[in-house]
Amino acid sequence: MLQSFLEHFRELYRYRALIDSLVRREVQARYRRSVLGYLWTFLNPLLLLSVYLLVFTRFTRAVTVENYALFLFVGILPWLWLSGSVVSGTTSIAMSGGLVTRVCMPPQVLPAVAVISNLVNFLLGLPVMLVAAAIFGKIPGAAYVWLPVVIALQTLFSYGIALTVATLTVRFRDVQFLAQNLLMVWFFLTPIAYPIAMVPERFQRLLQFNPAVAFVRPYQQIVLEGRPPSPLHLTAGLAWGILAVGVAVWVFESLRDSLAEEI
Repeated sequence: MLQSFLEHFRELYRYRALIDSLVRREVQARYRRSVLGYLWTFLNPLLLLSVYLLVFTRFTRAVTVENYALFLFVGILPWLWLSGSVVSGTTSIAMSGGLVTRVCMPPQVLPAVAVISNLVNFLLGLPVMLVAAAIFGKIPGAAYVWLPVVIALQTLFSYGIALTVATLTVRFRDVQFLAQNLLMVWFFLTPIAYPIAMVPERFQRLLQFNPAVAFVRPYQQIVLEGRPPSPLHLTAGLAWGILAVGVAVWVFESLRDSLAEEI
């Protein structure tokens, strides 16, 4: 198992130039022939932020949080990266049969491209979040040195989930629809639109079993609270990342020989 794990990532490393090329193509193609172009990278989270802000503070008044717009934005940005990686990763292998069968490219390259291209969008939106934080008086401090660590852990986890669903979708096309619906439920089970303090205490421990909490909370702690991520969330993030990738590699290697035929 360990040998398969190491060989899996050695293959990815050998094809790093191809991954870089495909990521560039994906990012450029996403906004090709668009009037606003890369501005959509900033507008998409801002539009989503506006909708949730309107619903939770004006229509239902369900949430009363200081600087709620910033709180929401800090949670939505990493969530869009995670959910975008899952959505685009789900069909990344199934819809690219020609690349896998004719180019003899390792199939795991495609979910990696999906995750990294969504990471690029996240990184482009990060300055907007930092400017918004400064406007609300949250001046960047020493805690920001932890951002690369949190980003690295989320990259690991996102790749694991994207690879798993991408592999399963080749054999079971229903997985893409199931993933889209589960993401909606997953969003509302994650303290993004509401603070974790609003959750009844007896359910807060259960919430820690939600993998997304281990990645969203550190951003909130760094940007909103000005402190390093808690060791609990960093440890949980590392554990979820290793588990996700371990399961993904096992599923992928188990079905790898049949992928080209089933695409």
